[in-house]
Amino acid sequence: MRGPVVSLGLVFFVTILCVSGTLPWARGSKPCSSLLPLVGYIVQASRPHQPFPVALKIGRSLLWASSRTGLPLYLLVALAQEESSFNPSALNPGSEDYGLFQVHYPFWEKYFRKKDGRNLRRIRREDLMEISVNTRMAMDIVSYDLKLSRGDVVEMLGRYSGRTGEAQRRYVQQVLRYSLEFKHFESQNEGHCPGPKP
Repeated sequence: MRGPVVSLGLVFFVTILCVSGTLPWARGSKPCSSLLPLVGYIVQASRPHQPFPVALKIGRSLLWASSRTGLPLYLLVALAQEESSFNPSALNPGSEDYGLFQVHYPFWEKYFRKKDGRNLRRIRREDLMEISVNTRMAMDIVSYDLKLSRGDVVEMLGRYSGRTGEAQRRYVQQVLRYSLEFKHFESQNEGHCPGPKP
């Protein structure tokens, strides 16, 4: 019984935020309606379980990432799920992979740290545990991999995985499976911001 109660509470809470204008997307129906099922999915699928405020922050970062890269939201949701199970504190010290998107710090440092940009030189390993920083860095890598792949999303996922052969194939399959799971969840839990149509 706990699941439905949590879901109803979640929808009610986000709807109130939309109505009150607390969320930056409250003025437009599309982003807020995307946020409702997205946060619900993150709460349900996260391992370990992430509390609502963390899930909300992850959801906002994923919407930003989709807007920035032009990649569909469901693909980036699936990528974060495969990489960390939506755990922004995930850490693999052996491979130096950090945070929500398991950013591989040595790769990021080699290709992106020296490029001119706002505060990129100052980002440290521990900064990658912050959701917004991790997402920014991951989207730099995703965009880079997508360019190398000439827009082929499947090849981009393979590059992002850092794996080869059968391990890469399984990684890509899992990301695509999570994409379908999220799309199904989204279709079953669509919501819309109350209020007048824009």
